[in-house]
Amino acid sequence: MKDCFWEERKVLLTGHTGFKGTWMTLMLEYLGAKVCGYSLPIEPNSFYKSVRPHVVKCVEADIADQNIVANTINDYKPEIVFHFAAHSSLQGSMEIPAYILKTNLLGTLNILEAARHSDTVSAIVVVTSDKCYLNFNTNGAYKEESVLWATDPYSSSKVGQELLSACYRDTFFQNKDYPIAIATARASNVVGPGDYNYTRLFPHIFDCFVNGRIPEIRNPHAIRPWQYVLDVLYGYLLLAERLYRNADKTTEYNGAYNFGPSDDGYVDVEYVTKVVSRCFENAPYKIISGQDHIPKETKVLMLDSTKAQKSLNWYPKYSIEKALEETAKFIRAEKRGFDRYDLARTMVSDYLKME
Repeated sequence: MKDCFWEERKVLLTGHTGFKGTWMTLMLEYLGAKVCGYSLPIEPNSFYKSVRPHVVKCVEADIADQNIVANTINDYKPEIVFHFAAHSSLQGSMEIPAYILKTNLLGTLNILEAARHSDTVSAIVVVTSDKCYLNFNTNGAYKEESVLWATDPYSSSKVGQELLSACYRDTFFQNKDYPIAIATARASNVVGPGDYNYTRLFPHIFDCFVNGRIPEIRNPHAIRPWQYVLDVLYGYLLLAERLYRNADKTTEYNGAYNFGPSDDGYVDVEYVTKVVSRCFENAPYKIISGQDHIPKETKVLMLDSTKAQKSLNWYPKYSIEKALEETAKFIRAEKRGFDRYDLARTMVSDYLKME
């Protein structure tokens, strides 16, 4: 990041108005990249709308529209593509399986096919999920070569994205006169300011505490992987840079990468609730019995990030406590009326300056 690699770099970022997409746009803007964003129309109460990061071009369209995707890549001529656009939640996926599969699979196919016909794209990062692994329901950590499998629509779409990426990598991208390097990125649950999906644990807790309500906490002893949103996105940036610099060595950095939490990120729900409570002067919360009605997940889904550590020199900079404290600081400041864009840019600046 110190050699201004991203300065004036032409980047296509799909899904740029989502939670992670907004933060990635902010990071790329800070680093000097020229970003073309591609997403559905902006949600009226979204984090993106409130911070309005700068993009040189914004395409509002469905990622499943093959012609618009192809025209966007042909017209903008990006050097690097980050493919974030997807239905991004396991929750509720059983009600809209066709939509999820169409968006996630056809959207990925459209990006890969358009890139295949491009003479400017050198690197692609396809963001998938840790939900692509076969659920052994054990406490072992998943490595990139672990078995991929799924039975629910959301996880199946993530496995499909992995297979499509591998197909285009081995069949088309390595055989081009102008090779394209491609990798998939698998991460765990991320936390940070700007996630307004209040059906999720942390947005619900933060919203309750900042507005003086008492959150109800289910499954307090359930262990989940948690990590800071900027840690994950920084890993994606390192990966894309490495792919681009080595695009002519098409087998060196291609493939899948896990970006999981450090050991302190695998903690139970009650523990992280206590951490957030302390950020709001020990605000009260209520533990209740009962189970969430969502598709079954792994008891403890752990990722082995050794490959990213060795190949990219990537490590999480923030502990889960630090991530939650920074998120709470942002939320308290926005509640007091501070400008969200200024707050977000400061967070990005502080993070990227950390060694």
